[in-house]
Amino acid sequence: MMIVKNGFYVKREFFNLYVSYCWSNLFLEKSILYEKVKETDFMQSVVVIMSTYNGSKHVVKQLDSIFAQKGVDVSVFVRDDGSKDNTIAILEEYAKTHTVIIFKGENVGWERSFLLALEKASEADYYAFSDQDDIWFENKLLSAIKALEQCRQELVMYHCNKISVDEGLTPLPHQIKRIARPLNRENAIIQEYAQGCSIVINNKTKRFIVERIPSQKIAHDYWIGLLCYLFGKVIYNDGKFFYHISHGTNASSEGHLLKSWKERLYRFKSKQPIYYFPCDDLLRLCNDRLSNQDKEFIYRLKNYKISFKDKMSLMFSRSFVRTSILGTISLKLSILLNRL
Repeated sequence: MMIVKNGFYVKREFFNLYVSYCWSNLFLEKSILYEKVKETDFMQSVVVIMSTYNGSKHVVKQLDSIFAQKGVDVSVFVRDDGSKDNTIAILEEYAKTHTVIIFKGENVGWERSFLLALEKASEADYYAFSDQDDIWFENKLLSAIKALEQCRQELVMYHCNKISVDEGLTPLPHQIKRIARPLNRENAIIQEYAQGCSIVINNKTKRFIVERIPSQKIAHDYWIGLLCYLFGKVIYNDGKFFYHISHGTNASSEGHLLKSWKERLYRFKSKQPIYYFPCDDLLRLCNDRLSNQDKEFIYRLKNYKISFKDKMSLMFSRSFVRTSILGTISLKLSILLNRL
């Protein structure tokens, strides 16, 4: 039997084959779409917190590496810390094709800017922190989530290792290796150990932190690392998951051994404190969670300038140390010279 289709006569068997082919293609397309929807449904949402300041030269490469992350539903919340260049214009153009929320703030410094951004960020399963000028490997966030997924109801922080490179992505000869976690509770108060752009936290931890924003100008990585170590859990992955690029204009001296020690020597010569300790903020915001031993140590730090006994206690304490010999010497000299 012949059937008319589009002005042509075709045999019924060929027509049936054609109809079957169309239905099978439609079914396949629906199956693929369903799998994509199902995959998205099971993806964990991650808000990446970024603070920018005059970052027009490098921020696009950083954003590209964030949106190239595999296996996560990622968005970016940017707080611009009063940039004077065209960073805002670049971010606004990028936001036309990507999920980027931009908040234009006054200049408060990168330390406080990150915590203010975290406070304003929308709800998500996880939160990560990003510099404006690094390059992430595509599995950075997924690796973190796999490590954190068993701790959803815990106060927990994840951090990882990185490769310090120059602008040509050539590894630097001096690779600073972060410690996995502090030596003890006293060491946690006197030494930052997690690098901000390696940190990922869950929603529970985010809520805990934003309820305890310090009044002092304290780096977000130090504060989050401190609270999670004292009151929660720390997970460290020694795998290297991003390039930390040294431009010579980075906000921190990470990866610059000479620059780091020059800054410390400058503080010794100036009237600035050599180290900053959040004693008042810890007592004000976390008093109900601090142990009696924690409080005794914090009060010794607060009072060492007026109490010879407290000064000697810190000077000769074996637990009041940093992880390196030179760092410990610098710390003890700071106590001796009343420069904390």
